[in-house]
Formats: sequence, structure tokens, C-alpha cells
Amino acid sequence: MIEELTIAFNIIGGLALFMYGVTLLRETLGKISGKRVVRILEKVSDDPIRGMGAGTAATFMTQSSSITVLTLIGFVNAGMMTFRQSVNIMLGSEIGTTVTAQLVSFDIGGIFWPLVAIGFFMKMFSKRENVQLVGTVIFSLGLLFLAMEFMKEGAAPLTTDYPFFSNLINDFGAIPILGILIGALIAGVTQSSSATTSLVIAMGAAGVIALGPAIALVMGANIGTCFLELAAGIGATTPAKRTALAQAMINIVGVAIFLPFLGPFASLIEVTSADLPHQIANAHTIFNVIVSFIFVPLVGLLVKFCEWVIPDKEGEVIGRHFFDDEMLHMPLVALMEAEREAINTAEKTLEMIVLSKNALITQNLDDAKKVLRMEDEVDESCRDNEDFIDKIREEELKKDNAIWRVKLLAILTDIERVGDLASNIAEFVMEEVDNGTLFSEQGSKAISEMFDLVEETYSTAIKSLKTRNKDLAKVAEKLEDKVDVLERKLKNDHIKRMDEGLCSPQADRIFIETLRNLERISDHADNIAYDVIMDT
Repeated sequence: MIEELTIAFNIIGGLALFMYGVTLLRETLGKISGKRVVRILEKVSDDPIRGMGAGTAATFMTQSSSITVLTLIGFVNAGMMTFRQSVNIMLGSEIGTTVTAQLVSFDIGGIFWPLVAIGFFMKMFSKRENVQLVGTVIFSLGLLFLAMEFMKEGAAPLTTDYPFFSNLINDFGAIPILGILIGALIAGVTQSSSATTSLVIAMGAAGVIALGPAIALVMGANIGTCFLELAAGIGATTPAKRTALAQAMINIVGVAIFLPFLGPFASLIEVTSADLPHQIANAHTIFNVIVSFIFVPLVGLLVKFCEWVIPDKEGEVIGRHFFDDEMLHMPLVALMEAEREAINTAEKTLEMIVLSKNALITQNLDDAKKVLRMEDEVDESCRDNEDFIDKIREEELKKDNAIWRVKLLAILTDIERVGDLASNIAEFVMEEVDNGTLFSEQGSKAISEMFDLVEETYSTAIKSLKTRNKDLAKVAEKLEDKVDVLERKLKNDHIKRMDEGLCSPQADRIFIETLRNLERISDHADNIAYDVIMDT
């Protein structure tokens, strides 16, 4: 009984260690290459080949096809990517994840211990974050090879001491549909085709499984990873549901196409290497590459089929925000999209300032009412964005990005307050019209001058945020100093006009409060500029 438990725990523990190593590798690669992944995904086109290349590159950098597809669902949910574009990228996602299987198919002997040791000490004793990240990658690779060794050691006795297990695995695997179902079940439970494929490779290295059954299990693993994406599609927008369905269709149809030809395919794979672990890895890679290229001319048909199965929903709103919870699987992607949303909201508050100026100077009630409506939109956007940023896993971000995450929350507070201040001015307009209050010609000119300077200050701060340009941020800070000086001057001039009877007493409070609100807008612009300047 003890021997059987040892075998089981070696295999299951090795698989668990492998999954941990893959997760650690994925998170570290996400920190290192997250911005590149964002650029790749944001430069998508309707061309299937380019999309497939983007999907391959993105998944290679993250080492998880599931994470790539889930992020695609997030992009589609946010309206940043069309359904067709997501399908193009999806074609390459399975290719990118085959790198792990190719890597662990090599028998590196006892080198995994030096990898673990070197990676650990680089991470623990270096003060430079980039060195720590490289150390974590090396440590993760060491864990992957160590996990493979555990799984091989656990599986080895099955061929000699317990041959009926080996025979059972091969007998089931020899019936392709059963092998595919078993592979799908294992991948569905582990939520990792890489882990499932690597387990099969370890069994092959131990002589427990033959090539034919191994190929069936590997193909099933591709189907098993669709479960998470399909679950993510529940409750998502219609295009996102279609994305999840398309991923499942690609994998299921791909396996169905290969099913009648597993024998000839296995014969072809045998030619690629004399070593069974390499043969299994090659089968995984070649299968995914062929399936992807088969679907290149069929993308249009697949898109139409998914649109037919999941029709448009009447009145559905797509792309309300630039972010979606599915993006949280790639924390840096999520942070960058939260920043885009913040900039978009900031630009909306800038428009509110312009509208409130026109409303106050010309007593335009329509503009004032529009500002009040926009203030509700700004509040909702800032509140939702703050909630989203709170969900981003700080530990999966590089230090500078983790610091920026905190600053972005502060910037959102500033943006939201600017919206409130602009709406205060719009409310003054309503009061002004109701009471028949009018500014003098000099008062209107003065308040217009203040608006122009504040608008320039806030606009410059937003541009500095958008471009992360510290020089622009410093310009915004200098403009804010001018706003403070101008506010004092305009107040003094207003008091003189009041003493001379040139301005009506009814306009006094509105004039002074408008100046105060505008000066506070410039303070928030200064806060944003300061955060940009202090960004590491």
C-alpha cells in the first residue's frame, strides 16, 4: 500500500509542482513582457496570418493559451477588438503554448538542481528587479524539469511492477475517442494543456504509454482547456460569447479532422525523432500548427457560424469601458487599459470645463444640463475603474507598475473631483438664469480669462498623463502657479468693481465661487502632473 501511495504522490505531486512552475513562469514572463503583449494584441488586423502570428507571440510570452483567450474575451467585451479579430489571434494561441512541451521533452539529467539553486539565489540576493525576474524564470524552469523527474520516477514502476496499469492506459488510449475524452478531462481539471501534455511526455519517458495513445491524450488536452473559456463567456457580451464558442469549435473540429487519421499521423510523427518524449512534443506542436493553418481560409465561415448560433442581442451595450474583468488574467494589460479609461474620462471632464464656460458666459441652459448629465457618467466611470484597479494583483506587477497602480487610483480621484467642480459651475448657470443674474462686461471678460488658463492647465496635465511626458507635466505645474496669481488678481479687480457699483450684488457670490472652483480644478491638474513627474 505504501508503494502504491508513493507512486501516486510522485505523479500527482510532480504534476502539482509542474503546474506551480508554469504559473510562476507565466506570472514572471507577464512582468517582463507584459507591455509587448499589449502592443501585439492592440495592433491586430483582419488578416488571419498576421493575427495568428500575434496570437503565437502573445501566448509564447505568457505561456498560457487559456490566459490569452480569456484576455481576448476581455478585449471583445470592452469593444476594443472585433469578434473576427479575436478569432485570428486565437488561431496562434495554441501554437505559442507548445513551447513548454518542447522544452520539457529534453532529458537534462540532474541540471534541474543547479537551475533551482541559481534562480533562487539570484532572486533572493540581488537588489535589481530585472535580475530577480531572470532568476525567477531560471528557478521556474528548474521546477518544471524537477517536476518532470518526479512524474517519470512515479510512472516508471507501472511498467514493471504494475503492468496492468500500463496496459490499461494503453488499452484505453488505443481507442482514440476514449483517449481524447480522458485527455480532455485531465486538462479540464488542471486547466492547463501544457501540464497535461507534460504528464503524457513524462509517462512516455517512463515507458508507460505508447505514441498512439499519447497523441489521443494530447489532442484531448486541447479540448479540455476550452472549459474555462466557455465558462468565462457566460454572462459576457454577445461578441465575447462568440469568442469563447469559436475557441471551442477550433479545438473540437481540429480533433475531429485528425481523428480518422491518427494511425498515419502517428507514423509521420515517428519519423520526426527516435525519442518518444520528443515524438509526443512534436505531435502536440504539429497538430496545433496544422489545425491553425486549416482554419485560416475558414475564419469567415467560422465567424458566420458563431454569429448564427449566438445572434445579436437587441439593446446590448458593448464597450462601455476600455476594461473588462477578463483582462485581470494579464495584470499589466489590465492596468494599461485602466489607464486608457482614466485618460478617456479625463478628456470628458475637459469637455465639461469647456461646456460650463460657454454655459456661464452665454447663459446656455442646454450646455449646463449636458454638463450635469456628463458628471454622472464621469462618476460611474471613475467608480467602476477604481473597483477594477483594486482587483489587479499587485504582486504580479513589476515594482514601478505597482507604484503606478496606486498613483492611478489617486489620479482617478482628481479626475472625479474635476467633474464635480465643473458641474458646480453648471449649477451656478441654472441659478444665474433663474434669478436673472448677469455679469458685467468686465466680469465676463475676467471669468473667461480664468477659464482659458485653467483649461490650458488641465489640458496640459492630461496630455502629460497620456504621453507620460514629464516636461509637459512641469509646464502644467507652472501654469497652475499662474492660475493662483490670476485668481488673486481677478478677486481684487472684482472687489473694486463691486465698490464702484459696476457689478450687481447678485453676481458677487457666483463670480467668487466660480473662481474658487476653477482654481481647485487647476489644483487637481497640478496633482496629476505631479504624479506623472514622480513616475519612476
